[in-house]
Amino acid sequence: MSLASPSHIALPYRILFLYIEPLAALFGTYTTLFHPEPYLLSLSPTATYSPLTYPIYAQIAGHDLLFSWLQAVLLRSTSSVRIWKIVLFGILMCDVLHLYGSYVVLGPESFFDPRTWRWEEWITFVMTYGPGLLRAAFCLEIGVSQTRATKPS
Repeated sequence: MSLASPSHIALPYRILFLYIEPLAALFGTYTTLFHPEPYLLSLSPTATYSPLTYPIYAQIAGHDLLFSWLQAVLLRSTSSVRIWKIVLFGILMCDVLHLYGSYVVLGPESFFDPRTWRWEEWITFVMTYGPGLLRAAFCLEIGVSQTRATKPS
């Protein structure tokens, strides 16, 4: 199995999806597993942490670890734009639900008004909106070269 970066995929996509996001997801895995209370407060400023809910955090950490693996290993192992689109669309669906959760907690007034965001919301939204928009652009084949076969390598 070759883990070479697929060179026919545009550099901004490769940098984000093969390097930045897998590292961010690993950081999320660590934070969720070993610092669940601050993790919870970063998502919901009025929530109260209970050790009884720790299994939920371990499950969330598992999702983050899977995202890291899919992007750092699976995407590097294929030159198939089709496979990239399948993986990135799956993560995009998670982005939508993540943002929906923030919308429910913050309410529409705060959700749509960056002036009201805490630094935690800034990080969450920048790390979700930006990559989410690039994921959507990739899935819509904006700036995507089809020069290589779309069959899995």
